[in-house]
Amino acid sequence: MEKAIRSYDVHFAGLTIGKHGFNYSIDDTFFSLFDTSLLKKGNCEVQLLFDKQAAHFELDFTMEGTVVIDCDRCTSTINYPIFTQFKLLIKFQDEEEKYEDTDEVLFIPRSESSVNVAQYIYEYLNLSVPMVRNCEYLEDKYKNCNQEVLKLLNFGPEDTNKDLPDEDRWSALKNIKFE
Repeated sequence: MEKAIRSYDVHFAGLTIGKHGFNYSIDDTFFSLFDTSLLKKGNCEVQLLFDKQAAHFELDFTMEGTVVIDCDRCTSTINYPIFTQFKLLIKFQDEEEKYEDTDEVLFIPRSESSVNVAQYIYEYLNLSVPMVRNCEYLEDKYKNCNQEVLKLLNFGPEDTNKDLPDEDRWSALKNIKFE
């Protein structure tokens, strides 16, 4: 597993100043690297444009593909389309300096010679999936709603006792005594 995660290392010490491209293919093996991953399956292509400057690095991520999620409404499996772009800025800090990382800025010691981008790819993919996962909002080619589950969900309380007359529904409540 250590070897798999190391394949996402960008060794910037040997790179010249300027832009460099890296490509990563994300599949089920990638998601298995993260123990508590909400995403378990998918196929995505990640293009990383690594812009090395003298004092900092700019990383532009472009991700395209699909991830497998479950619909919160009908429990069907959805191949959710992903197309997203994210930027990350990496700055150097000296040993005596201690800056806090933010969502867009990562601080690393000057002694580092590489940075691993696997965690950032994973986080960006998770951020690309909506919080409410519903296949109703997908284009027709992606819809896969479980119609039987939807029928059960639309089965309202007024339908539960259809065969009983109205007065029989409430007869048990008449025996309740309040003190």
